[in-house]
Amino acid sequence: MEYWYLWLIFIVLCAVTAFVLKKASAALQQHNSDTKQMYDEIERLKTLKDKYKNADAQQIAEAPAEELLAGMCAVLQAKIERAENANACFCAFSAPQKTVYTLQFFLEDCAEHLSAFFKVNGEPLTGALPSALAAIGEDALSALSAELYAMYDENNEEISLDKAEILRLDSAFAEKFDRERVLRRTKAYIEAHFAEILA
Repeated sequence: MEYWYLWLIFIVLCAVTAFVLKKASAALQQHNSDTKQMYDEIERLKTLKDKYKNADAQQIAEAPAEELLAGMCAVLQAKIERAENANACFCAFSAPQKTVYTLQFFLEDCAEHLSAFFKVNGEPLTGALPSALAAIGEDALSALSAELYAMYDENNEEISLDKAEILRLDSAFAEKFDRERVLRRTKAYIEAHFAEILA
């Protein structure tokens, strides 16, 4: 076997090809799964928007708190998506509309750390969080978010990011944050202001 090494090269090439095909197949499956999740989420939000855009007091009173908040936010999101300037549209919202929209993203993004909300969002959403939390009676969380906002506010040159302070605020937030309580208070707020939110 004068050219035995060619067989070795062939075997290695076959192994590499099999590996690449396996990786490509896994990547395609992941892409298809991600795409399906995205379309499922779009359909879910459309369904919520259609369900709550003309909701009455009884429908709102009977709705689960988390679904109600998501539904109200879907209605507001549709307005933002139709606007030429999303930030200007948000800034033109009434106080109850800003509150509901901000609280939806707050609950989606804060997870266990308040700082997570400020890391993944920007103005005008981040600046609206302290007043949104205060509007539903979450004064302690509002104060913590105001402190953290000051550090993430690009226009505030007096305060800079301080990792130790962020950890302290995140820890204090974890002690005081109760997702179910926030949802209950948000639902009560929506019940009191639903006409203005849906205006």
